Amino acid sequence: MSHAGHDLPTDPYMAKVYWMFVGGAIAFASAIHVADRLLCHQRLSAVSKALLDPARPKNPLLRWYATATAITREATYYTAPFIPSLQKRYPRLATLPSFGEILLIAANLALLLSLASYGFQPTNRRHWEPMGVRAGWITLTQLPLIFLLAGKRSLLGYATGVSYERLNWIHRWVARTMFLTASVHLGNFLRTWNQYSYVERKFEIDLISRRGLGAWCVLLWIVLSSFAPIRGWRYEFFIIQHIVSAVGFVSMVMLHTPTKAHQYVWVPVGIFFLDRLIRLVFMVYNNLGLFHGKPSQFLSCKATFHPLSEHTTKVTITNPPFRWSPGQHAFLSCHSIIPLQSHPFTITSLPSDNSLEFIIRAQKGATRKLFSHASETLPPLSDATKTVIVDGPYGCIRPLEQFDTVVLLAGGTGATFIMPLMRDLVRRKQARQPTVTRKVRFVWVVKRHGQVGWFTREFADAVNSVAGMKDFALETSIYVTCDETLTTDKAPEYEEKQKPQLESEKEVAGLSETELCGGDVCCCQETLEDEDAIVSPDAEKSKAECCCCGPKKKEGQQNINKNSSAATLCLPDEVHIMAGRPAVRSIVQKELERALGETAVVVCGPAGLIDSSRTAVVELSDERAVHKGTGAQGIWFHAEAFSM
Repeated sequence: MSHAGHDLPTDPYMAKVYWMFVGGAIAFASAIHVADRLLCHQRLSAVSKALLDPARPKNPLLRWYATATAITREATYYTAPFIPSLQKRYPRLATLPSFGEILLIAANLALLLSLASYGFQPTNRRHWEPMGVRAGWITLTQLPLIFLLAGKRSLLGYATGVSYERLNWIHRWVARTMFLTASVHLGNFLRTWNQYSYVERKFEIDLISRRGLGAWCVLLWIVLSSFAPIRGWRYEFFIIQHIVSAVGFVSMVMLHTPTKAHQYVWVPVGIFFLDRLIRLVFMVYNNLGLFHGKPSQFLSCKATFHPLSEHTTKVTITNPPFRWSPGQHAFLSCHSIIPLQSHPFTITSLPSDNSLEFIIRAQKGATRKLFSHASETLPPLSDATKTVIVDGPYGCIRPLEQFDTVVLLAGGTGATFIMPLMRDLVRRKQARQPTVTRKVRFVWVVKRHGQVGWFTREFADAVNSVAGMKDFALETSIYVTCDETLTTDKAPEYEEKQKPQLESEKEVAGLSETELCGGDVCCCQETLEDEDAIVSPDAEKSKAECCCCGPKKKEGQQNINKNSSAATLCLPDEVHIMAGRPAVRSIVQKELERALGETAVVVCGPAGLIDSSRTAVVELSDERAVHKGTGAQGIWFHAEAFSM
């Protein structure tokens, strides 16, 4: 535990300095969360008092806060292109992370390296071993933070208002910086011993050194296996091995470090078991029939499984034992169909529906088994229930009823997250609950018409609920496109195995390969810059070219009206269906120009849709000089991505 000079701070003190900065960052994030909640309360109170434009800051303090927020958002939302040509094959590499994420990780890394090297001269050989000791303490001090960021019932998440899946991204990066400082720790000792050709002999005779090398190797495996391609390859296997590896790493660290440093090991252990205990308490309460007036049932959650179009399963649990908020998700287990597995799915219903519903697109593995079970069970057996276990709800989003205008953008199955948000705003307005929102703009990008049928009833109920309202508007558009970067994942792998069946379905529909959009090229990918010209009932352009990978129009055939598809799908006329890609920037800009207060832009879908939406928000905020004297109001952006 030596150091380079007696006037330098001790290594344990430098480890505590790191937590001074981390604690300050957590306190700042918690303060912002409290400020947002107070702002929401202030706006809803203004609505109750019938004040004009409640989402517009009126006093100097709120105007100052809005300006500071707008400047911060423009900087942190920005994303720079990395390799745009990889958008379809490797969307994660198409753009860099947002500048806010890069800044957070860079600040953490700079702090760690500064603390590890403070007072030392890397060129001085006598400083190599003390630098290694310091780097070991700096490595160890990150361990509690890693476990604090990993829990699903994280106390850090409650304090900052950030959901566990967003904290998990920081968790992975802190683990990577921890591996970097651990490598500095190991490297300084190796080059010290190598001066005397003592490396092999040191590991032979020194048990502590062997334990440290073992801990470094386990940490290397944890970091490598947590990268997205490996993590998503076999996710269930990843979870099991990740927990086992973490236990092994913590054990090796305990054996490698001195007793006075064990506080940095026992605290993570306590955080882990506290999180598991809280999760267990919630799960037991939610699933045991004893707590919900069903003493005759051991488990209270019974679910039905029904097949929908596009290889999708609808799971319904009637009389759910807990309440949730729109945009939340839960982990679902059905051991009679998918033994010993639990997977997260977005909750697509509202508590007022008195049912807990999940819309699950079949991909492979567990979701494929769920669809197979639903499609193979014929009525009346299809209404038979199976016992399920629900762990949740999880996730959080700022209340959307505090915004003047809400723009909701969904790509493919991203509608399972967006639809409950739209329905909740409509429900609140219909129930005359305090709601700032005057306008909701809903845009859904799908690859096939069949996906629209997932929410036919929800669309009809929402449109009928707002009919006749003078202080609330709902505008919905559905774009049918073949662009996978804006819609959803590729079709399930077993669709290829069912290709003969799909070919016969095309023959029944009167289609052939030679009639599909000119062969290999889909004509649904044209960007519709002027949507108003298409949906206007008074213009000749109101008749949209909704080819949607359907048969070519024969010579002299009239264009298809935009509502012909809506009628086929039993959708209200107010739901506009068009073929092509949405001009996200134009849609957002139009709503911003009409907004009387802050606007929320919420998007859920693949990386292509998220990137285009984020770019549009940043560019428009800068061009309009939001809260910089122009009168332009703020824009809050929230992205819910498809990831593991």
